[in-house]
Amino acid sequence: MRPVLEALANTDQLPIKDLYTTVAQIAGLSDEIMQEVIPSGQARFKNRIGWAATHLVRAGAVERPQRGTYSITQRGRDLLAEDKDVTEQRLLEFPEFVEFVERSKPTAHNSTVAVTTDASTVSPEELIEAAAQELRAVVESDLLNTLQTMDAMAFERLVLRVLRGMGYGKDGSLNTTKTSGDDGIDGIISQDPLGLDRIYLQAKRYQPDAHVGGPEMQKFIGALTVQQGDRGIFITSSTFTSKAREFSETARTRIELIDGQRLAKLMIDNQVGVQPAFTTTVYKIDGDFFEDL
Repeated sequence: MRPVLEALANTDQLPIKDLYTTVAQIAGLSDEIMQEVIPSGQARFKNRIGWAATHLVRAGAVERPQRGTYSITQRGRDLLAEDKDVTEQRLLEFPEFVEFVERSKPTAHNSTVAVTTDASTVSPEELIEAAAQELRAVVESDLLNTLQTMDAMAFERLVLRVLRGMGYGKDGSLNTTKTSGDDGIDGIISQDPLGLDRIYLQAKRYQPDAHVGGPEMQKFIGALTVQQGDRGIFITSSTFTSKAREFSETARTRIELIDGQRLAKLMIDNQVGVQPAFTTTVYKIDGDFFEDL
């Protein structure tokens, strides 16, 4: 990770292709090493540089001012000033990276395995699961950044795509309301052909430092009352304040809250805005086959 910071230290920003070249020069990589590939076909050195940059971004030492471009932050310059290797253990001193690692942990039954696990202490299956979880955490974080910067109307359309992918409106319809005069309702899900079973939707695309508060939730509850609706879904790219959650829990109508992190997870679960990168098959001995011989 240190060569990545060194490559960015003397420039405003670098496209990823230039970062590959510069880091390779700083690290003194030979032509032979640069020709090595991983199973997916990508050059090994590019894969390692990409992950180094990703971890530095999660730790706040590097930022991406635009897609595929990197620049160093003051935290990154401070790490360089320490004049020693930049390790994952050092990055764990930053709360942003700790949060990333926590989200990268495998499922509960293997919760002791994290992205920084020593390969000698766990099984290959656990390492595969840990790697898959880390990859997913990176995609979730990238999706969240995308959600918070996209056009508000596009965000509403995206929300409908996610809900449709989850099966809502399958036997009825799922539509946005008019852009103005919607009285706080952004979409309506009709669960049956006649539109008798309805769920009302509110979608708010906010920046990370903005939150859905009590007033917004009260307005949505009021809109549901006007529509005589008993169910609603409030989705935001940001988070809900404790007051907003309190209002939703005490309302007479049932309201499901989906914040940005949960929305990113749902997008992956329902393959909305993402696509498989690569797959691999792991084999084991078929004991029944040999028993029947």
